[in-house]
Parts: sequence; C-alpha cells; structure tokens
Amino acid sequence: MHSTYKNHVVTVGEGFPLICLPGFGSANWVFAKMAEGLADTFTVVMPDNRGMGRSPPSTAPYSINDLALDALQVMDERGFERFGVIGLSMGGFIAQILTLTAPKRVAGLALLCTTSSGPEFEGHFPLMPEDQLRAIYTLDPLARARLALDASLVPFLQTRYQTIYDYLIQMRTTLPENPAEVFLQYSAVASFMKQPLPLERIRCPVLVLSGDKDILVPPENAHLLVKKIPGARLHFIPETDHLFFLEKAPDVADLLKAFFREAHAAT
Repeated sequence: MHSTYKNHVVTVGEGFPLICLPGFGSANWVFAKMAEGLADTFTVVMPDNRGMGRSPPSTAPYSINDLALDALQVMDERGFERFGVIGLSMGGFIAQILTLTAPKRVAGLALLCTTSSGPEFEGHFPLMPEDQLRAIYTLDPLARARLALDASLVPFLQTRYQTIYDYLIQMRTTLPENPAEVFLQYSAVASFMKQPLPLERIRCPVLVLSGDKDILVPPENAHLLVKKIPGARLHFIPETDHLFFLEKAPDVADLLKAFFREAHAAT
C-alpha cells in the first residue's frame, strides 16, 4: 500500500521520529509551539494534509484512509521504519487508521482532542452540517479565523492566552484555507464517521489527551476512546479547551516526551 501524493513537510530536531498529523482545515503550523519542546529529544515530522498549508492541491476526492497512506509515505521517504504518531482532532482519525494499517511500525500513539467513528462516538460528536460549513467559507479569511476562535468554541483563548490567539489569527490569514479543499476534507471526515473502527485491535501504547473544558470535542469522547482501546491512558489538561496543545504547549510537550520515551524504550 503506497501513496503517490507528495505532502509538504517540515522536520525539526533529532532522535526517535514522531509524525504529527494536523486537524480539520489547518496545517502543520498548529504543532509549531509544541514541537519546540519536543525537538531536543525527537525528530518531529510535520506534514501538511492534502490541499492544506503548503501541500499541493488535491486532484480528486479522497478518504481518511488515503491520508493515512500519505503519512506512511512521508515516513517511508525519510527512511523511518518505526515511529510514534501524534494525531490532533481530525488528525486523530488519520492516526487511528495509520496505526491499524501498519501496527508493526507504530511504537506509540498519542490522540489529542479527538474522537473516533461509528454510532457510539457520533452521539458525543455531532458533525457540523455541510450548509453551515459552506456559509462560513463565504467569509473572508480574517472573518473565518475570528469565527473559528470565538469564545463560544474556545473560551479560554482570548481571556488567558492572547499571544496564542494573535498567532492563530496570523497563521490562518497568512495561509488561508482553500474552500474547495476544505469541502473535500469534510467529505472524507463525513465518510469516516459512518463506520466504527476496530479500536480493540490497537496494541501499541496509547495516550489520550484532552482539554477538560473542550466544547468542540467534549471530554466524553476521550473517556470513550480509553474504554475502547486496550491499555490506553487518559490525561486531562486543566482549565483548557480544544486548543490546549497551544495554550499549554510546554506542559503537553513534557507529557508527550515522557510517553514516547517509554514507548520507544519498550520496543
């Protein structure tokens, strides 16, 4: 199983490799703050998903499975046979498929502010209606960015982490999403959500992280992931929301360091 797509990739640091998979409508810059705390110990590989950031446009509709094959291709191209995986929000979907597709290659899996598929998870994570998404993408990039960072979605961002808010506005307006690419990604997510994954087959060490006040992907999803994945650990980041990995990046990096050091040592 191979992908022919060529993702744009940023790599920092030296050491055991970690691939970081970004979420819906975003690019690898979402990992930049966290990567600062990981690069002294790991090689942090940060691809842009298809059609996002600086990656080439998509040439046809695709699935989350295709994005997982893209991620494997990224690691193949760099000669990384075994590695850790960090999946953030929608990137967690890709990470789950990648781990199930190539279980012998994944030393450890970290799932951040994410959920999974099938009726049981859908009850805790209602997908935004497509017409609502299309209405959002009629707005200019700055208005879209402000809407995505509204206090009703990420309540702590502007009140406690103003510099992070400013950074996100800058990145979302400097590298605005192509609406056509966003709708392709939405279709991939909608298809993914319909069929449950055999999460019980995941055997590598798994760490589930969530902001304890996440509104977009409520903490119930984290509890359900830990229930479904054998041996998975759960850690909540206090007084944070869906963007906890930016709001408390050093703390999250320390948790991930400890987890992947242990996972790598066990292989």
